[in-house]
Amino acid sequence: MRILLLCFCAFFLLHCSERQRMENRKDAYIRSFNKFIERVEKNAPGFTKADWETADEELDQWTGIKRHDIQEALTNEDEAFVNELESRFETAYAQYLKQRILNGIKETVKDAKKEIREGVEDLIEK
Repeated sequence: MRILLLCFCAFFLLHCSERQRMENRKDAYIRSFNKFIERVEKNAPGFTKADWETADEELDQWTGIKRHDIQEALTNEDEAFVNELESRFETAYAQYLKQRILNGIKETVKDAKKEIREGVEDLIEK
């Protein structure tokens, strides 16, 4: 009977310590993922296309393998927060795309004005 009780206690202690390790890994994951998103948001205005490709690859790691490892420890609140982090990344990327489009339009307008000006000057000279 003592052996059975001893085995039960050992199993219980191992189970509790494993659960605590998983909680610690989950908390570390959330903190690190949040730092990654904050870094992206802070540096996004200066990102190049290559920077975004690198950030996207890192996001894939955060939402793929790393998340899978701690998935069972995530609560509904944790899931909501992680989803919010992903949304913040997508928002930062959308802002980058918007700025690229605006810059492209500005360059096109600038080039068009130059072409019109040169065309008018050619007409005046003739």
